[in-house]
Amino acid sequence: MPTQQSVVYKLEFSKTYEGLLRVRVTTDNHLECALAIYEDDRAFLRLVKHAGLPPENERSMERAVVLAFSPMSTGPFCEHLEVTQEQLTFLRLSMARQVHA
Repeated sequence: MPTQQSVVYKLEFSKTYEGLLRVRVTTDNHLECALAIYEDDRAFLRLVKHAGLPPENERSMERAVVLAFSPMSTGPFCEHLEVTQEQLTFLRLSMARQVHA
């Protein structure tokens, strides 16, 4: 069975004015872009735990979410992570507009 090819994506984590988690995904060449807004950041973190990501990618995403919600947050926190299209879909970040998770 062929495995899906991983691509390095830039994931940008921030908090909306309403206090919701916003995740923006782009490729280095900016040809692909997705934006998702999660009503519950803990729901997103649960998805991260079950997406089949390498442990270091899980930790990077968890840290970025925590930093985005930190009282000292001044802007988005970015991570460049290698993920498959299947993992992005599982995280509801594939061509997402708004996610009510």
